[in-house]
This record gives sequence, structure tokens and C-alpha cells, in this order.
Amino acid sequence: MWARFAIAGVMILLLSGAATATVALTKLNHIASEVFPRGSQLHVAKGVVEAAYSGEPQTFLIIGSDRRAASKDAFDRNNPPHSDTLLLVHLDPEAGQISVLSVPRDLLATITTRSGQTYYPRKVNAAYTIGSLEGGTDRGAELAAETIERLLHVKLNGVIDVTFKGFIDVVDTLGCVYVNVDHRYYNVPNGSVETNYSEINLQPGYQKLCYENALSYVRYRHTDSDFVRVARQQDFIRDLREQVPVGNLIGEIDTVSKAVGKAVTSTFHSSASQLIELGKLALFSQQKPLRQVKFQADNVNAMIGGESYVTSSPTLIKATVKDFLHGHEQLKIPSSASSHSHHGAQRASNASLDLYPVSASGKAMALTAAPGVPFPLEYPSVQTGPAIPQEVHVYTLEDQHKHVHHAYVAVWQQNGLGGYYDVEGVDWVNIPLFSRARAQKIGGRSYLLVDDGSHIHDIGWRVGRVIYWVSNTLLEDLSNPQMIAIAQATRPLH
Repeated sequence: MWARFAIAGVMILLLSGAATATVALTKLNHIASEVFPRGSQLHVAKGVVEAAYSGEPQTFLIIGSDRRAASKDAFDRNNPPHSDTLLLVHLDPEAGQISVLSVPRDLLATITTRSGQTYYPRKVNAAYTIGSLEGGTDRGAELAAETIERLLHVKLNGVIDVTFKGFIDVVDTLGCVYVNVDHRYYNVPNGSVETNYSEINLQPGYQKLCYENALSYVRYRHTDSDFVRVARQQDFIRDLREQVPVGNLIGEIDTVSKAVGKAVTSTFHSSASQLIELGKLALFSQQKPLRQVKFQADNVNAMIGGESYVTSSPTLIKATVKDFLHGHEQLKIPSSASSHSHHGAQRASNASLDLYPVSASGKAMALTAAPGVPFPLEYPSVQTGPAIPQEVHVYTLEDQHKHVHHAYVAVWQQNGLGGYYDVEGVDWVNIPLFSRARAQKIGGRSYLLVDDGSHIHDIGWRVGRVIYWVSNTLLEDLSNPQMIAIAQATRPLH
């Protein structure tokens, strides 16, 4: 049976809507009937969702669920569904970015049903299951939305319920996704407690993920935390958005709309006007950075009644929501930032950033790998203090036109909870990762920056027909000055 899902599908839905902007009006109603087929609309009580005027800020709740109403297996059909992701997306046409906030599924909450029955203590993701048992998946989505609204004091303009299998089907329809896999993911269940989770076998590095590999990657959470998994999913959505220009959907609009219709149920109605409105939001979102808003918690492992909960306070929740709805951080990088020429000053500067010379073992791995790369293997001379070099992996990958490229990735483990950062290189200069990156000269060198509003996620530079870059950890544990310093210290091996 499908494991619980943990990825949101709002970008797929919006991108499908955006494609309608250039489709003849006479066809819009037909497309709407496929994107929102009969029986796919979520019916929620009046007041749970409020309509917004065109051009106003809108907030959507995206539920990643494992509902299986059409399953051929009786147990799957009758077993109550679960929500594994509760993601809030805020789109404000007047803002410079899109805000994404994941509500921890283990967040302590009080859940009150329509009949007045109260459940406490409960994890917030239990609302979907409790509601489903009370009145089917519509009621599950409705109770999840009501619980989120009461807990966070936010007003929702739409609710979208996405099955993870359906979402991955849509991803495949769009041609899969190039993703930067941050480290080695490997598990083959052999009957032991340690391996009692889904099979996964992914090498590190920038690569194309389709169906099962994409599914395994976004659902993985067994050697890190729920917060890391959420960040991985948000990174996946960012990569997906960068690789699906709206224009590419036009020729396949019928195929895409049918796939979306099978994957999604929502509070949206089946009409041309609804698609046009979603199209406007999508066109806006394509041009804006995706800002990951961190949920502020005071304890991520509070034991209550023998169970572990994430707890927060009214003050922290208020600060989180304020940042989500009104935060507008901008990345500010001084163009004068550069390395000092004097070695003593350079060492002092690096030490102040918690950067120190790379380990001998890490450099030895890079020297061993270098002959397998048909271009200069660049490697940093500094690393963060806590980092432990993991490996230097040499591999090949195909671009969208089936041309084979050579690549390498050097991996460091920054911490024990999914904190891996990478230095990479590939002889494919126009990789999708940097398709919308902004160029900035820092210390006399031109860089490409991928950010989420205030934090550098990737920093790259081109040398001839090769592009090199540094990727932050999924939770962006490395500061902007650290990312820049590592990039500046990355040079060909001698």
C-alpha cells in the first residue's frame, strides 16, 4: 500500500491553469471539466473557505494525502486516509515572492469535530483522519482546514487535496524533474528493524528523477527529521517550477489536465473563469522566488502521554504567521565581498565564519576522483568546522535532448539531521537549476545566485563550457557569507 505522502501539488495545479491563458476561450470549459472533473470538488462548510477578489493576496492549504477511494484493494478502500503534509502557500501579486509554510504534522493541536467532540492531545495531521471517519474525505479535508485556521488564525481561500501517487503521475507527464540529490540515499529492506522502511537507491548529485525515484526521494524521512523532509519537498517543488515553463504545457494541455484531474480534489469549481484566475496567479508565481518560511517551535520532541509532539506557543505561532503573510526578505550581497589577499587575514576571516582548511581525507578523495572527470575538478580549500567529507561521486547524466554530460559532486555532512552541502560541476552550462538565477559580481567574479528571498540556496559560476556550484543544505544551515566564501575558495585541484 502507498506510504503516506509528503509533497504538495499547488504548482502543478497553477501551472495547468496558466496554460489556459493562451488557449481559445471555447476550449476553456472543456479543460476545466478535466482539471476539475465531476466528483473531484471538495465540499466544505460555508465559511471554511473565503473567495478572494481578483488580484488580492490568496492563501491555499495543500494537503498531501494517501486517500485511495479507487483502489482495487478492499483494505485500502476502507482504511481511513491520512494526511502527511499540510502546506500553506501564500501568493500576493504585489509582493516580490511566494511564501510557503509547512505545518509540522506532529504539531500539538486540539481537534474539534462538527458534532462537538474534542480530541486532545492530538497531532494536527490527525484532523484529516478523524474527519474522514466522521464523514468521508471531504469532511477530512474540511476538518484539517478548520483545525489549521483555528490554530494559526489564518483565513483560507482554497483547499487542495493531492494524492502522492497522482502527483508523481503528473510529474512524469511533465517530463520528470532535474533535482539536486544532496547525499547518498540507500535502503533495501532485509527484515531487520533498521531497514524496515521503503526501498530507495539514489546516488548524490544533480540528476533527473522520474516516478519511483522521485516518489522515494520526496517521501524519505528515516535518517533525518520531518523538518528536513519538508525542506526536501519544497526544494523539489522549486525545481519543478523552474523546469516547466507555461508555454511547454500548451501542446500537452489535454494530457496534463487529465493527469491533474486524477491527482487533485479541491474547492475550486469547474469553470473557465476559475482557470483564468488560477492562470493569473501562476503567471505571477513563475516570476517570483519561492520563500521557505520556517515554523517556529519551542520543542520538536515534547513527550506527552508517551508520544512525541512538536509544540509551539501563541507568541511563536503569531510570529510565524506574520512572517508567512507579511514577511518580505530580500537577499543583500555586497558586490565588494571578496577574499583577503594576506594569508593571515584570510585565515582570521575564515575562522570568524567557522571555516577551516579542508580535511586531508576529503582532498584525497577529490584527487582520486579527478582523473574520471574530463574537465578540471574544482574543490574548495575550506569547509565548515562541523563538516565531515562523505564522498566525491563521478557520474554522467542526460539533458532534455538526450545528450550525455559528465559531472561530479563532493558531499559534506554538516550535521546529523539531513544537513548535507555539496560542491558540484557538470559540462552542461545551461542546467535548469540556474535557469532563473540572478547574476551578481562578487569580488570581481560573476556568480549565479538561486535564493529563497533572503538565503542563498545555490551559488554557481561558469568556466568555459562547465558550470560549478555550491549547494546549501536542505535547511540552509550555511550562512550567506559561508556560501560565498566556499564558492570563492573553490578552484581546480593542483
